[in-house]
Order: sequence, then structure tokens, then C-alpha cells
Amino acid sequence: MANPSPYQARQAKRRRGKPGNLAAVLRIVWAALLEADGVLQRADGDAEVILKAVHAISQCAGQYAKLLEVGEWESRLAQVEAELQKGRR
Repeated sequence: MANPSPYQARQAKRRRGKPGNLAAVLRIVWAALLEADGVLQRADGDAEVILKAVHAISQCAGQYAKLLEVGEWESRLAQVEAELQKGRR
């Protein structure tokens, strides 16, 4: 069955925007990590706030490490591809 409203489907697709890049995501996660650290520093002994901040820091740190790893793999892959292109010439 055809889409009953192709115009709305096209508009939704257009609104999705372009995919982000790794550098932008790294900046966002780093900013979130710094913010969570600031919350932890200002917690003043409030156990609930401390636990939430520690959890946020651990989540951000894990994701940041993964993103760095992905970035490193991307750069290594680009180097290997460049070497293969040189070898084919």
C-alpha cells in the first residue's frame, strides 16, 4: 500500500537532519563529563546527588573511551587504505 501522505513523509525525512560526526560527539560527551564532575564537586554530602553524578561520570567516561577507540580505528584504517592505494599505482 502506498504511503497515504508522502508529503509528510518527505518533510519528516528532511527534518531528521544530517548525521553527526565523531568529533562533535566527542565534544558533547566531554562537556557532559565536565558538567557531571562539577555537580559532584558541588554535591555537599548529598548522597543521592553524589551517586547520580558518579553514575553519570562512569557512563560518560566509558562512552568517551569507546569513541576515542573508534576514532583511532578510523585513522588507522585510513592509513592502511592510503598505503593500499599507493601499492596499486
